[in-house]
Amino acid sequence: MNLNYLKYILELRKQKKHAEELRKKAPEDCEQNQENGAFNDYFHQLESSEQWRALIQTEYFIREAERLLVPIPEYSDKTMYSRVEWDDHPDEPYYLTELGLKTLKASVRDEKKHRRDIAAFWMSASTGLIGATIGLITIISKI
Repeated sequence: MNLNYLKYILELRKQKKHAEELRKKAPEDCEQNQENGAFNDYFHQLESSEQWRALIQTEYFIREAERLLVPIPEYSDKTMYSRVEWDDHPDEPYYLTELGLKTLKASVRDEKKHRRDIAAFWMSASTGLIGATIGLITIISKI
């Protein structure tokens, strides 16, 4: 298990715990909460929580793509990225949209599969070569 994945899992758990606590604090559905802005504030916090989750996923898959030398979608592509508003985060970071995340995940998975296939080929080839060598040594030693 690599360090990038461990960091990803820990951050996702922290975000999930925060989201669950936020859902427990949901305001009652009454006219007073609608008028005083409690619902707007709550939905804004939910949206921020989802953006936080998307940022965690984006960072993880971009780090994986860089490690595997997989091309990353351009930030200018609006179908692949969204941006956090300045009011929520002064850096206005980009995060992958559903389509962007799906595309990058598929690319990373394909590259990992390709590397596993290469490793499996070499493992089976070396196992066969070692077996043949042992057999040859056994035959030579009996002569």
